[in-house]
Amino acid sequence: MLDNLFPRHPAIASALPSTVLPAYNERSGRFARLRGKRIAIYWPHGFGDWIHFGTIARLLSPENAYAIFRLGDDYSALYSGAHPVAALFSGIRHVSDGSALGAAHLGLNWKRLSGKRERIALPGELPSAFADFAPTALLYTDYPEPEGRYAFPFHTKARALARSLVEASHLARFDLARPLPQSLQFSVSPELQRRFDDVLARYIAPQDRLLLVATSGHTEPAKAWRSEDARAFVDLVRARDPRIRVILLDALGDPNDGWLERSRSLRFRAISAEIDEPFALLFLALMARLHAFVGVPAGPLHAVAARGGIPLVGLWFAHYPTWYDEPNPLALHLVGRRPIARGFHLRPASTSLPETLAHRIESVGTESVSPERVLDALACVGAI
Repeated sequence: MLDNLFPRHPAIASALPSTVLPAYNERSGRFARLRGKRIAIYWPHGFGDWIHFGTIARLLSPENAYAIFRLGDDYSALYSGAHPVAALFSGIRHVSDGSALGAAHLGLNWKRLSGKRERIALPGELPSAFADFAPTALLYTDYPEPEGRYAFPFHTKARALARSLVEASHLARFDLARPLPQSLQFSVSPELQRRFDDVLARYIAPQDRLLLVATSGHTEPAKAWRSEDARAFVDLVRARDPRIRVILLDALGDPNDGWLERSRSLRFRAISAEIDEPFALLFLALMARLHAFVGVPAGPLHAVAARGGIPLVGLWFAHYPTWYDEPNPLALHLVGRRPIARGFHLRPASTSLPETLAHRIESVGTESVSPERVLDALACVGAI
C-alpha cells in the first residue's frame, strides 16, 4: 500500500542517464551523522530558500564536502565560488522539476529516502557535473515550513531545518543567540558587474538613487501588495526625492497605460534581458547598486536582508518577520492586520527571541499598508 501511495521511484525515462547513490532526507538524523562524504544537495526550492540555505551551510559538518544544485542554474549560480557549499550546474537555465526532461525530481520521492542506495536521474549536464564532483551521497529535503511554531534558537525556517541536518553536539559549538553568518558572497565578477553597470547607465543618470520595489511572491498570493498602493507609493517617493529612480520586479497594472514612463520607473526584466546570465547573478549585480528596497517577503527581500548594507522596508500581509530572516539593523518591517489577527506575533518563534535577535517591527492595524506609511518607514531607515 505504501508503495502505491508513495512510490520509491517516480517514472524515469529509459534514455536518461542516471547514477546510484545513498540518498537521504532530513528525517531520522541519518544525514546529520554522515562524515567523510561528498554530498550533492538537491534543492528544488524558491529563490528565498536558496538565500536561507546560506545560513545553514556554515552549520553543516566540516568533515564532509558539499555542492548544491537544482534543475535551474538561474538559482544555482548563487553558490558560484561559495564556501563551504559550492554549486553544481545542470546546464538548464530556468527552474524546473524535471518532469519535461524525463524524471520529476531526479526520479526520487523525498518521503521514501532513508540512506538506501537509490537510482538518481541526471538530466542536462548533471552527468559531467556529478563526474567532476564525485558525490558519495545525496540530500533531498522538502524544506518543511514550521510557520513560527518553534521557539528560539530554532525559530526561523532555516534554523528549524538545521536542527535536523546538524548533530546537536556540533550545533552546540555555535552562538545561536547571534545572527547566523551567511556563506554567500553576494557579489559577482568585476567583468559581469561592469557589463551590468554599462546597461544600467543607459537607463539612469549618475546622480540617480535606485529603489527596488517588489510587490508579489510566487508561493502565496496573500503576500502581495496591491498594485494601486504600490503605484501611489512610487509617485509619493518620486515627489519627495526626484533623484530616486524606482526599479520594479513586478508589473503594476496595465503596462500600456503610460504610468511607467510618467513615473520614470524601470522594469528589472528590461535591464536583465540585455545580458545573457543567470537571474541570481544579475540580481546580485543590481544589489551592488541599490540605495534602498521595499517589498514583500519573497526571494528579493530575503536576498537584500541577508546581504546587508541596504535600507529595507518589509511589507508583511500573510506571515511574520521573525520566522524567516536573521535580523538586519537597516530593516523595518510593517505588519498588516491579518498576521496579528491570527496571533502570529504570539507564536513561539515571535515571543522567545533574545534581544540580540530582535527585529524592528511595526503593526499597522490595517489589512494593507498605505503608501504614506511606507514612505514614512523609508524615511525611518534613512533612505530619503
